[in-house]
Amino acid sequence: MIKRYHIPAIGFFLVCTSVAMLAQKSVYTFPFENSYKLPPMETYINTQEISSTYQTYGNFYTTEISGLGDETVEQTSSTYISDVKANDAFRFLKFYMEEQLVSPGVETQGSVEMSIIYYHEKYRVNVGTALNILTLGMGTLFGIPFATSLTDVEVEASFFNENKQFITTHRGVGRGKKWVGLYSLDTRLPHQRALLDALDALNTQILSDPKLLNLSFPAVVPEP
Repeated sequence: MIKRYHIPAIGFFLVCTSVAMLAQKSVYTFPFENSYKLPPMETYINTQEISSTYQTYGNFYTTEISGLGDETVEQTSSTYISDVKANDAFRFLKFYMEEQLVSPGVETQGSVEMSIIYYHEKYRVNVGTALNILTLGMGTLFGIPFATSLTDVEVEASFFNENKQFITTHRGVGRGKKWVGLYSLDTRLPHQRALLDALDALNTQILSDPKLLNLSFPAVVPEP
């Protein structure tokens, strides 16, 4: 008679590692699709504020170049550190504005500027934390999560009319969660979830604002 031994930790390890592999995939599907869009607008992304929010703003320096005579040319330069989350934020905002928020068109009726004004990531204990303590850390080797990653972001959108006069500002807050283990340390996925959650909240506010809904589309002149 063959004896079979069932080890729950192995099954839990397989579940955790498979979730970790899936967690590396990018989430690029928005939770909504607007049937109504605002009139054509110029779209801008405040890259400097995003760099400040994600702390990717690097060296900032000024140099003076001497020219002919007493003339000097002042040159200001800055460098940006490549960050995958900041890049995701830029791509998500660009896709949202161009594909979901405003209608395509050449004759624009103002502008919209978007940015990420808050980003914070922290870890919280969970059941896996206690299991890892009870197993003296051996559970970590089997893929048991040792914490829960929480990512919070806040998105801001400011609107201006064709005369560059301020109309309104809306903000949306989002949160993403993920179990973190030895084989699933990457936190890009919960950050993307937080972005989608924040854009969903922001989108609801924008499409319920009468000041924006009353913006007129450019008149269509019939061809002679």
